Amino acid sequence: MASILEYPFIMSSGWHMDYNANTQMRNPAWNRGKRACTAIMHPGDGENFGFKDGQMVKVTTEAGEESVELQVTNSTRPGYIMIPHGFGLVFQGKTYGANANRLAKHPPG
Repeated sequence: MASILEYPFIMSSGWHMDYNANTQMRNPAWNRGKRACTAIMHPGDGENFGFKDGQMVKVTTEAGEESVELQVTNSTRPGYIMIPHGFGLVFQGKTYGANANRLAKHPPG
């Protein structure tokens, strides 16, 4: 599994799609055939770091880390990755997708 190196990217976890509303994520079958929970990265960044579309990567922040499928696409800018929120839920004992909340530092109190 590849790892994104030494915090070189800005990460956003607010990527909204038609199929990442809470009510649709309970049953993973509803997202069958879709790339519903991927980290998207610009093709230039993927090439620079040797990352390939579809591979699993480990995203590490000061707060935590998550493994997620990488999607290389022009839908984001260089130096920036996006992970949709609302995934990483447990359904019938199995976790589906990455929980972007585990990558965010939360203020005390």
